[in-house]
Amino acid sequence: MKADTVIKNCRIVRHDGIVGGGIAVHDGIIVAIGRDDALPDAERVIDAKDGYVIPGCIDPHVHVDWPEWDFAEGTVSTTRAAAAGGITTIINHLAGPESLVDILADRKACIEKHAFVDAAFHIAIFSAAQVDEIPKIAGLGVSSFKFFLPYRGTEVVPPLVGIDDGIVYSGFEKITRLGFPARALVHAENVELFFMLKDRVLREGRGKEIEWDDVRPEVCELEGIQRVVCFAKDTGCPVYIVHISTGEGMEAVKRAKEDGVDIRGETCPQYLTLTAKDVDRILGKVNPPIRKNGAHRDALWNALRRGVLDCIGSDHAPCAKKHKTDFWDAYVGVAGIQTLLPVLLSEGVGRGRISMQKLVEVTSYNTARTFGLYPKKGALSVGSDADLVLLDMKKKNTVKADSLHHISDFSLFEGWELTGCPVLTMVRGSVVMQDGEVTGKPGWGSFIPRPVG
Repeated sequence: MKADTVIKNCRIVRHDGIVGGGIAVHDGIIVAIGRDDALPDAERVIDAKDGYVIPGCIDPHVHVDWPEWDFAEGTVSTTRAAAAGGITTIINHLAGPESLVDILADRKACIEKHAFVDAAFHIAIFSAAQVDEIPKIAGLGVSSFKFFLPYRGTEVVPPLVGIDDGIVYSGFEKITRLGFPARALVHAENVELFFMLKDRVLREGRGKEIEWDDVRPEVCELEGIQRVVCFAKDTGCPVYIVHISTGEGMEAVKRAKEDGVDIRGETCPQYLTLTAKDVDRILGKVNPPIRKNGAHRDALWNALRRGVLDCIGSDHAPCAKKHKTDFWDAYVGVAGIQTLLPVLLSEGVGRGRISMQKLVEVTSYNTARTFGLYPKKGALSVGSDADLVLLDMKKKNTVKADSLHHISDFSLFEGWELTGCPVLTMVRGSVVMQDGEVTGKPGWGSFIPRPVG
């Protein structure tokens, strides 16, 4: 057999070890892994030059059209940025007040037309009617459902409606009945505490001096996670806590795991590397907040090393400066998909905070297993999709927003010199980025269904 592509002279990284050799790809699938001299002939040979090759990263936390971009426009820019940054699959959030079935059909078609990389979906649940649609949505290949605990009252984002704990609990019941890989994702914060603290700050005339962390402190996240754990234990629902930002939140996940709850925890590069003093208080406004106390960063790195936290997502929500002009009214969210892997390589692997194997575990292997994508995604194994990334761990790059591919016009990492970056990204056997140039085309990306049961 003659393969389409052979990548030779690699250091092949899996979650459980690193081996030398090469990889053969045919018809978009990995067909052989072994010594270079044992691989089949190929039409194209790529010399990795003893570089690391990792499974393509999966970003499980993406909002391509936030806050008000056209979905097609957001898909093009976000997935182009993903390809440039070594992300080969995204899991994007879909939300709306109408029927989720109608949303899904339209968005799936948009992905197939405009995406540079593969995509799956999470569906956001806000109403009892949408809870009733969960089984039908699962039958269409979407098996993860997002509940935004703090989006109620004045925090509701029109045209969405407010959520309450009854909707969360009944949604958990529905998801439990579906079977693997169905899972509830939860943005866990107590918003009533935020309302009280915001009112107090404004009443005392301190609105111009406080940080977002002052009105959404650690206890908001901790209480939200504990509430979710309570519901999960009572319903048996598998849960996934998104964007954990505090050591207290991490410890709550640890206790729940020890108590037998099927729970997974995610954090993001911004919480691992930044504090409130490192970012502009308006541009850096995100939920949950980037914390003032740097001890949270150390706790989160430690949690990744120990397996307490399982996955890393970007929470890519590509606000532009025009969306962030006033502290209180600014949209929350920042772009982050293209910088996710370079930041983790530089600040994680490069500084000895995590190993290369752990990087693979938390950026691809665990995510694929959690969300029903494995072994198609998340592995360098024979029979898996040929989604892979070649790294240059010596290459230095300075982050500049105007050189990134996403639709936003700023980056929280502006001016950072990062060491280590992806130099080739392959999606299902096709090279979509090489040496910093996106070579893929819109429409190469495919919707990836995740059936239940």
